[in-house]
Amino acid sequence: MVSLEAKSAYMAPLLESPMPHFFVGILYDQPDLQPPRLQLADSNSLACNVLHFVRHAEAVPCRELYQQLQGRKPNKESEWIYNDYLVFSLVCAVKKFALPSEWVRQLLSLRASHDEERQKLNATLRNILAGNLNNREDYHQVSLVYQVLTGEQVPDETRLNKMFKFLWRQPFPFFTSPFLNLISLKALELAFNSKGMLNPEQFFAAEQFTERFLLRTRRIAAFVVTVPVLALVVSLGVATVRYPENGWVKLALLLTSAFGVDVLGAFSGLRDKLRGIATGALRRALGYSPPSTGASRVEE
Repeated sequence: MVSLEAKSAYMAPLLESPMPHFFVGILYDQPDLQPPRLQLADSNSLACNVLHFVRHAEAVPCRELYQQLQGRKPNKESEWIYNDYLVFSLVCAVKKFALPSEWVRQLLSLRASHDEERQKLNATLRNILAGNLNNREDYHQVSLVYQVLTGEQVPDETRLNKMFKFLWRQPFPFFTSPFLNLISLKALELAFNSKGMLNPEQFFAAEQFTERFLLRTRRIAAFVVTVPVLALVVSLGVATVRYPENGWVKLALLLTSAFGVDVLGAFSGLRDKLRGIATGALRRALGYSPPSTGASRVEE
């Protein structure tokens, strides 16, 4: 059964087509999951079938399919080589079943792109083919999920921590690529499990709580700062009606009339400063410690 996080609001926008649905089923070990009918002209069909072969260690049909694919002579205009699910599945198959890797390396070289995400993904896949699973500049979540799918589970604690810290501080979705987002969600789950931490669904619930907490403390602080000022204004109004001849009341009215615009402008700036101070004090009083790096998801 696909885990609950796969059905959450965070996952839902990524599952609008069959390929991501099947990929999630593979990642979360959905029982009785069957790939669509194999169609060599359909890159998603190819990806699903190769992933299924890898997940269930079906070496013979995977090798036969790979031999058929090796007959293709792609170029930079071949659309199917830009299917991240397919290329990732082929990398997994090559490593899992010790297939010839030169053809897949050619695909990766043809996938040259100015897009930073695609460049980094290509570099990660090349390093996986080379057996380098812990390159410092790679998307470690990709190599981590590769290890899970192929059974080559040798996660590096340092790289795992670095990946976790990076994703923890990023707003969701982490990337523009749905493939990388799905990979990252699974990698987060693996990191949580390895550390005995919250599962991803609890993680996102905590993130939502943090956003609400920051927003509400800011509003409370604004209320605390604004109420005394409003009370002062109301008091001045009441005093004007009840004690129109009082010298102090006349002086206050005179100053307000003469410098009203400047006073309001100065008050606005002072109010913002006081609100910031009050917000920080309230959060500290409630035990909130802001991250040492990275921006909050709620505007401070």
